[in-house]
Amino acid sequence: MDKPAMASVFRMRHVTATISGVRSLGRGQADPIFHSRPLGEAIRFIVQTDGQYDLSAAAITYGDRSTPPLGIAEVKALWREYGERWMEE
Repeated sequence: MDKPAMASVFRMRHVTATISGVRSLGRGQADPIFHSRPLGEAIRFIVQTDGQYDLSAAAITYGDRSTPPLGIAEVKALWREYGERWMEE
């Protein structure tokens, strides 16, 4: 994802998003169930729970149906670029 695309996603940080594909590591925990949340919160959740869940199939959908979902690689790149600014008002 190039810098202009990252900036575009960042500007949408308050848009409603849904997380899917997060799986339990099999240590007695269930697969998490997610409700809609702002895109910035979804990105922060994925980054902060890396290692606590299997995120290999994680995806964040946001915007309209034509917007491709964000995979784990894109989420990590976006977090490296913007960090905690995802949570700014």
